[in-house]
Amino acid sequence: MESSVPAVEARFTENRAAGLRSLITDDLVTAWVRDPDTGNREPMSWILRFLDRRSPRERVALYEAVPGAEYRLIHWPAHRGAPFRIADSRTFTDLAQAREVRLRRELYEVFGWGDAPTHGVDGPELVTTEPVLLGYTDRISVAPGEDIAFMVSAAGVAEYTTELVRLRNVDDDPDGPGVRVDPVPGVWTGRHQGRAQAIRPGAHIVVSDPGGVTGGAAGFTVAAAVYPTAVTGVRQGIVARWDEGPRGYALGLDEEGRLALWLGDGTGETVVRAEDRLDPHLWHGVGASYDPATGQAVLVSRPLVTSVNSRVSPIVVDDRPRVTRQRVNAELAPASGPELLFGTFTPDDGHYNGKIESPGLWPFALTPEALIAAVDEHEAPLRWWFGPSEDTRSTASLVVPCVGHPGLDGRLVNLPVRGVTGRHFTGRAEHYAVDPRGYGAIHFHDDAVTDAGWEPSHELTVPADLHSGVYALKVVAADGSAERSIPFFVRPPRGKATGDVALLLPTATYLAYSNERGLGYVPVVPPGTAFLEHRYDLGLSNYASHTDGSGVCYTSWHRPILTLAPGFDIHLSPFTLANDLYVLDWLTEQGYSFDVITDHDLHTDGVDLLRPYKGVVTGAHPEYASEQMLDALEQYADGGGNIGYLGGNGYYWIVSFHPELPHVMELRRGENGTRSWQARPGEYHHASTGERGGLWAYRSRAPQKLFGVGFSAQGGVPSGHYRVGPDLGDETAKRLLEGVSEVFGDRGLDGGGAAGGEIDRYEPSLGSPPDALIIATSEGIGDGYQFAVEELGGTHPGLGAVEHPGVRSDIVYFRTRGGGSVFSTGSIAYAGGLSANGYDNGLSRLTRNVIDLWLDAHE
Repeated sequence: MESSVPAVEARFTENRAAGLRSLITDDLVTAWVRDPDTGNREPMSWILRFLDRRSPRERVALYEAVPGAEYRLIHWPAHRGAPFRIADSRTFTDLAQAREVRLRRELYEVFGWGDAPTHGVDGPELVTTEPVLLGYTDRISVAPGEDIAFMVSAAGVAEYTTELVRLRNVDDDPDGPGVRVDPVPGVWTGRHQGRAQAIRPGAHIVVSDPGGVTGGAAGFTVAAAVYPTAVTGVRQGIVARWDEGPRGYALGLDEEGRLALWLGDGTGETVVRAEDRLDPHLWHGVGASYDPATGQAVLVSRPLVTSVNSRVSPIVVDDRPRVTRQRVNAELAPASGPELLFGTFTPDDGHYNGKIESPGLWPFALTPEALIAAVDEHEAPLRWWFGPSEDTRSTASLVVPCVGHPGLDGRLVNLPVRGVTGRHFTGRAEHYAVDPRGYGAIHFHDDAVTDAGWEPSHELTVPADLHSGVYALKVVAADGSAERSIPFFVRPPRGKATGDVALLLPTATYLAYSNERGLGYVPVVPPGTAFLEHRYDLGLSNYASHTDGSGVCYTSWHRPILTLAPGFDIHLSPFTLANDLYVLDWLTEQGYSFDVITDHDLHTDGVDLLRPYKGVVTGAHPEYASEQMLDALEQYADGGGNIGYLGGNGYYWIVSFHPELPHVMELRRGENGTRSWQARPGEYHHASTGERGGLWAYRSRAPQKLFGVGFSAQGGVPSGHYRVGPDLGDETAKRLLEGVSEVFGDRGLDGGGAAGGEIDRYEPSLGSPPDALIIATSEGIGDGYQFAVEELGGTHPGLGAVEHPGVRSDIVYFRTRGGGSVFSTGSIAYAGGLSANGYDNGLSRLTRNVIDLWLDAHE
């Protein structure tokens, strides 16, 4: 029976739409077009929020056909990976006009208000057949004299050239300093033959079996516990020894989610299918046997639902076994490949979405009665344990042991998720080390990518005299048809500082946002966002969900990350490298001697990396941090170091790095915080390290304790400004504010001001030092900014910036017991205001006063 929820929600929607329609007027629409901030005020805010409740696939958006110059109305993709489609025959050169046409069209479609659109079309699709250059590096950060490898794919490009460029600013905003990308003469220049390299998404496990123990020619039985999570319209392999001859066997789900057994005889395949599909998000015992002597194939499934291990209660589940028998006339031909696979048919095809636990294999056919018993619990001659390692209670290993035959251990590919609950999960313990039996499963996803696996195209040595900074290998098609810049970071020589100050770039945050396609509906779609939407083979961000709806907890550097590529325009640019280059550009313009270091360097090297510097400044949005990173910053400040946290919503989420795959970062979003997904109950602990994930505040390391401010709210445009005070009588405050007007930060590249995007406030009850100085506080932020969810005891009106005093950004400064200091700005948009008025502004002056104070103290 289908759920009644859609009908209930449809009735609510109809009633709400009828009430809102009476509020819509031409004057209201015109006011919004003239001043989008009108959308933060009633009744326009009610109307826009109602439109935002619709699925993106029901809406139209604007596409920047020519960035900043031409716009088209488009339909959102019909499904993941599908292209956008043109929705209006016209091309607009005026953004305001295009926005008005889009709004009026939605008002007609949703409320029946206004005139019917007269230029609506459905297509063509926004797809490109142009040549494409992509690439990535084998490491994020590299020191002079060390080697770095570049993996390049040249699709449709016969030849390309390379050169090294240094990045200072990549934002072409006319109100900013302009693009500043400088060639490094004579370094890594060349002309090269192009070749395309493909990515093979899909998490699975490979068991190398060159001896053919699992071949199945004499008959076989396979069984496992499974928790399917998505019907994808294609077959999904659970256990397979298969090739496309077709030869071999595979137990999996067919296109409709039914349990099925495939048998190949070398010329064709026979499929034995169960009658009904396996219900998703329930644990099932499944098994199949094949006896070549009789030709009989048997399928068995049985729900294994307990009170806690599945989505629904066992009281509504029929747990009787389902048995399917079929006689097969053809003779099984063993697969030619030497691999048994879990979680897919082949490495390239048929990946499974869901959990698998305790797969077992018998090199002979069980009787139907024995098979029914085996799908519940079994002691197969060959059994693979997917839970924590028996000796260490860790789930970080890339190997799953075969209990009956150590030579048949399996190895993880594209890192299927370990440390997840299994069929024996009780809910009484939430750590796999405490209850290994409850965590015997691994979760597989068909779109997982943790290593593109490309062959190196260029292996180069960083020149010994190359100064620390942000660089890119620029690759350009010889005929000019395509280009790409592949960024990387050059740290100072190991064990040495070459500048007075270190710029700490938030590479953990870059990974979290890597290739993010859109957090919901994007009103104006840049070309980069459209490109990423039909290239899901490039992998996912930590904000995305997998095909089955589960959150993406792994993200990797070993794949093309276009959200970092200079000139690749996306809707999230303020959260990535482009925004942090505002700080680098400002440091350069002010003449400071500085080095560039990264989160990855800090995680690996610890406080020793920071000690040589007179001060360390962060990027604009260092949202993600490991324990090692926090420890190093805290030890540095306690030992007399100076920290400038020049961002907002920083040091918020816990991340870790895989011990065997340091290019892979793990995140488990917990029960609270502003989050795009939440880990399932019992799955909050990282598989990589065993530590609990979620917010640092819930491990008693709130950012307020170290940086003086912590996350308060997030919102959109417009950004606000700052007013000095209230601690104006303090001598240090006077020095820091010298030359700064009472109101400052009212211009910027992120929302028009310096206080915005995501903002932090000073709050002693959350750990802010009681004697910290509040140098300035934001003003001019509207109700588009709402109070942080983790601080809410309940929901009620009055939680926006206009009514709630906690929705603000504070700039603070305090001294540490070791003689160091911390200066925090509490705003992502702060960095975008440093260059306003040719760098002659209050924000720039304040920041310079802070750094000069650090440097003077070391004279």
